[in-house]
Amino acid sequence: MKKRILMIITAALLGSFLISGCSSAEKKIYEKYSGIVSGLDEKKWDGFALIDLDGDGVKELFATCINGEREDQSIQPYMIVGHNDKDTVINDELQDGVAGAGGYRGELYYLEGKGILHESMTFAPLGLPADTVYILKNGSIEISDTGEFSVESFDDAEDEGWDPLKHGYWSWNGERVDEDRYREMLREATKDTDGLPMSGIEWQDKDAILEEIKRNQ
Repeated sequence: MKKRILMIITAALLGSFLISGCSSAEKKIYEKYSGIVSGLDEKKWDGFALIDLDGDGVKELFATCINGEREDQSIQPYMIVGHNDKDTVINDELQDGVAGAGGYRGELYYLEGKGILHESMTFAPLGLPADTVYILKNGSIEISDTGEFSVESFDDAEDEGWDPLKHGYWSWNGERVDEDRYREMLREATKDTDGLPMSGIEWQDKDAILEEIKRNQ
């Protein structure tokens, strides 16, 4: 009986130690987030959110520019700060919107809990579709898959009703595929999940996100 009680106490102490260690690591990540938010140029980054993108229990820091200065007012920039065993990682080259000069129209979606982003695009002047799928790996946002439609023949392009999608080919990761296969590969890459638009996030201001970060520590 005494041996059993001793084992229970030992297990409890060990569990407490493990939880404490995990909390300490998480606390350091959130402390990093606080430092990053405090040091950002508010003219470039003024909207923030905490979202567990990869589902590991530690939220990533999302940021955007709402009322600040953007190089192209029609393009919405995004930052996602990830983390790994060593440090936090700033990914600040994400975007969507409609390019002021034309040529690009895109919508960026995040798949919460799956560590995936999906950028759905069309390109002028023909409205050609394309997709880029990103994955969060060791804190970094990396491209995992790309697909697009390319026109290879402009025969009769001046005819009324000319359809560019009938004069080219679909490709996925550089290999030609038919449209059905393209759609199938896209569904696989995005775990058959549509995701949520980055533009629909309820962004918080600097003071509010710093308070939320404290609550998560």
